[in-house]
Amino acid sequence: MLEETKKNNGKLEIKSKRSRAGDEHPSLPAVDHESIRRLVLCALFVALGVVLSGLLSIPAMPLGVYSLKIGFGTLPVILAGVLFGPVYGGIVGGLTDFLQAVTFPKGAYVPWFTVTGILFGLVPGLFFIKKRKPTFLRVLLAVFAVQTVGSVLLNTWLIVAIYGAPLAATLAARAINQAVMIPMYAVMVYYIISALRRMKVIV
Repeated sequence: MLEETKKNNGKLEIKSKRSRAGDEHPSLPAVDHESIRRLVLCALFVALGVVLSGLLSIPAMPLGVYSLKIGFGTLPVILAGVLFGPVYGGIVGGLTDFLQAVTFPKGAYVPWFTVTGILFGLVPGLFFIKKRKPTFLRVLLAVFAVQTVGSVLLNTWLIVAIYGAPLAATLAARAINQAVMIPMYAVMVYYIISALRRMKVIV
């Protein structure tokens, strides 16, 4: 925009005036790409957990009641806890359990199972606070802790209390199941994280 024209030593000088409209408004905040990436991955983990838990798992009734579920529905929840810490892991775990319960119902909704679902993401996250490196040993310890507390102990107690399953037999069946699932989960979590880092999906 031209502001004025004046003579300077016999020559015409044209002075331009810059628009200051941009200075009148505060600049937009910078986009936090890491937060967006974290939210997108957590949403993906929830979706995977719902499908794996509700659609691709096998409910087993070795004791005449629904006392065992064979599948990998907890895997995305544990991944969220290991990668993003206990808060995000707990949120993913709670949402996964609630959404799979209402989307693929196998009976009345029991909120106490959602509480244990939160623990499946929260407990592994406690092993990786302060961005500790996910070594295989640490991943194995995290998986062992959460599966023992959440699946073998708490969920067994809920099944016995709600459905009337025999305690000793239910505890034994679930412990044997986790003796197989814990090392499988640990190996899968470790190698999935390694693959995600190689593909630069996570940093």
